[in-house]
Amino acid sequence: MRSFSTFLTVIMLAIFTVMVTMAFGFPADARFMPFIVGIPGVVLCLAQLLADWRNAQLAPAAAAADLIPAFSGPPLPDTGQPELSESETVRREIVLWSYFLGFVGGLLLFGFWISVPVLLVSFLRFQASLSWKAALAAGLGATLLLYLVFEVLLRIRLHPGFATKFVFNALGG
Repeated sequence: MRSFSTFLTVIMLAIFTVMVTMAFGFPADARFMPFIVGIPGVVLCLAQLLADWRNAQLAPAAAAADLIPAFSGPPLPDTGQPELSESETVRREIVLWSYFLGFVGGLLLFGFWISVPVLLVSFLRFQASLSWKAALAAGLGATLLLYLVFEVLLRIRLHPGFATKFVFNALGG
């Protein structure tokens, strides 16, 4: 594997594949969410790996075409975005992985209704550079929307979190 991005795609493909495979052993109601998340994840990872493979195959041909002016074609338009170095790309991927793993850990420990607003507000504030007011409004608004859809409309009780459950039980709730 040539790039860190391809390596991460293979890791994600393995995670999604295991998740979908394990879900086949769950009861019908329990396998719904792993399928909803896992199957598109597998498809997107496979598409990304195909794109990476195709780009790797085209790179030598593109380099050879640059040697012959008639085959070089017009230059690509400037997107206005600076070209990122490999170290900056790796840093950004590590930040996103940290958010993802922190979210999974937060879901397990503190449950959906605590983890979602914390993730959204922190991501919008620190990565998207929104103001605190806008990040809080978006995070709490999205959480309210999710609550209304899952808890009220669909009557699906989401994971409350192991630590949250423990604290409520200790307090007598």
